[in-house]
Amino acid sequence: MNDELKERIKFKIAISRMKEEEIVVMKNKKRNISKGIGIAACLVVATTGIVFAKDIGNFFNNIFGGNSSDGVQTAVDNGYIENVEPQYINADGIEISVDSFLIDDYNLDMNFKIKLDNKYDIKNMANLQPYDMKIVDENNEIVFLTREQEKIMYEESKKTGHPNEHPLFWGGYGMTPEIINDHEIMFHLTAYGSEEHRFPKSKKLYVTFTKVINRIGMDGSFKDAYMGNWSFELNVPEEMYNRETVIYRVKSCNDSKTKVGSATLSNTAFKISIPETTTDKVDYDLLNQRPPKKISDMIALQKEYVETSDGKRFEPAMRSDGDGGYSLPAEYNKIVNYSQTFNLTKFDATDELKVHIFTNKGEEIIIEYERRK
Repeated sequence: MNDELKERIKFKIAISRMKEEEIVVMKNKKRNISKGIGIAACLVVATTGIVFAKDIGNFFNNIFGGNSSDGVQTAVDNGYIENVEPQYINADGIEISVDSFLIDDYNLDMNFKIKLDNKYDIKNMANLQPYDMKIVDENNEIVFLTREQEKIMYEESKKTGHPNEHPLFWGGYGMTPEIINDHEIMFHLTAYGSEEHRFPKSKKLYVTFTKVINRIGMDGSFKDAYMGNWSFELNVPEEMYNRETVIYRVKSCNDSKTKVGSATLSNTAFKISIPETTTDKVDYDLLNQRPPKKISDMIALQKEYVETSDGKRFEPAMRSDGDGGYSLPAEYNKIVNYSQTFNLTKFDATDELKVHIFTNKGEEIIIEYERRK
């Protein structure tokens, strides 16, 4: 990859123009989009976002595909995964079964194995994926919806006269098919919750969809659709529905103008938040200069990592779910609602953690956390 292209994709920004010209910046780590590996991605976010596939090496290292975070894979490596006894349902020569899954507060990852009849050419089915998927639990609580299923449910609710009462899935999600052999595809669903909308502690998951499509565009377009009635009932292991999230409180911060919130640790992720900062460690003139000298100048908080007390370093998850972002309100020299998700999990965390955040001024904000007793 040449240096010009590296510079172009080093920082990805999604900008939403709102009232008073509020700018929302979503930062994504450099990722390579590789052609010829049969990946189709779908993203739904509550705020503006951009999808970027991870590099091909990470795609094959993560059991739940290229959109799955390293934190999820760490959980899998430590046995936090449920393998499902295959129960294939056939429609039009397309057999589908759930293969494996995991769920905690912030991540729902699920693999589906798809077997194709000999009448299909696998090269023409590389982007096959469920269209109207819905996942609910034993309390009929919405766990996950595709964008298409949300539209269907919204139209149904309008017919009943309650268009504002239809349930929604508030997180982001990615869909990535992976060709296994001439007749099989492993389809990866990676869905992401948030601090405000965590995944429920469900004991059962009911997965349904009636259409699979061969997606051809990021706008949701597709060339072929296949109808059926795929329905699966999954038992969630106790380790997953009885999970507990660990709270970390702020011990210190080297910047008095930064108001730091508490942090949370799950089986798959570590999340922090900064409600507000007026730090002098950011160059606001450089941030607001138009046109910028280089694109990185427009990113106030450019790089972060979390460090454990035994010296291990964990990078941001950096998927396309709005994990890392902040807002620049109309007030000058102010940043609000910063959040970041790191690949640190319960399996690696220590009682004390240190987060390093580097600004566009080349300075560092250091936050120390300690596990709440």
